[in-house]
Amino acid sequence: MKFRILINTQKLPILYRHRIISLFKEALKLSDPEYKDFLYDSNTTKPFTFNLFLPKGFTIKKEPLQIDEKFTPEDYPELREMETFYLPENTFLTIWISSTDYRFLISLYNGLQKLKTFNFSSDDTMLVNGEKLTWEIKKVFAIEDRVVMSRKVLLKTCSPVLIEKSINGKKKPVLFTDDDFEKELNFVMDKILKSLRGYGLKEPLSFKVAVDPKNRKPLAKSQKVKHTLKEFREKTGLPYMTLTVNRGMFQIEGDPEDINYMLKIGIGNRTGQGFGMVEVVG
Repeated sequence: MKFRILINTQKLPILYRHRIISLFKEALKLSDPEYKDFLYDSNTTKPFTFNLFLPKGFTIKKEPLQIDEKFTPEDYPELREMETFYLPENTFLTIWISSTDYRFLISLYNGLQKLKTFNFSSDDTMLVNGEKLTWEIKKVFAIEDRVVMSRKVLLKTCSPVLIEKSINGKKKPVLFTDDDFEKELNFVMDKILKSLRGYGLKEPLSFKVAVDPKNRKPLAKSQKVKHTLKEFREKTGLPYMTLTVNRGMFQIEGDPEDINYMLKIGIGNRTGQGFGMVEVVG
């Protein structure tokens, strides 16, 4: 099942994923605090993925962003001109979220109904040009999942796909166009599925980047994404991380049960932080 959450706000800083996570935590705490603690007070694999969609006609300005009391534009020059998305009047942000866990979805839904508004900012955190932002939760829709029957599907990214592998203790991004992407994709998804459902992939996945039928060029590209988490800032002393991610269209072939499961939880690493949401093309 998927939820579509409509959010009323005027603007959005480029560092937003961690605040959506906080929104989920706050909603779960209101409706099912025991489940919220289970999900977030441990290294539990998150059984969901999400994507934020901006309305047409948004504009971008560069403005100072204060992440918290330690990471301010005064102390960190890179925070002095951060991208801010401005929404046209009478439009909404849309958060899409999907999951295999009905307890998570129902608890989130009930919590959002109680919450109504969410403080994106506080007195000293996530201030855009010195201004505090508040989100108004306008409406939450439940949408049934599309069930895939075929062994081979064409997918496109809604939120970027992140695959990382460790080399000498450091994480290196793996791109759609890399020769070892299929291998690393299988490794990551097998591990995630084992954690969530008790067994891994029923059979290996076959991966192929889609190509433009006119010029035969790959319909895929890499992208740099700014992202932050409190734990990252405390560990590194940096305001945010820059991740190299994948966008585009690709073909997956495998067991339909595996494919349908991945459509609900996302593909790749950090799906619970807003990466890896995909949808079927056509």
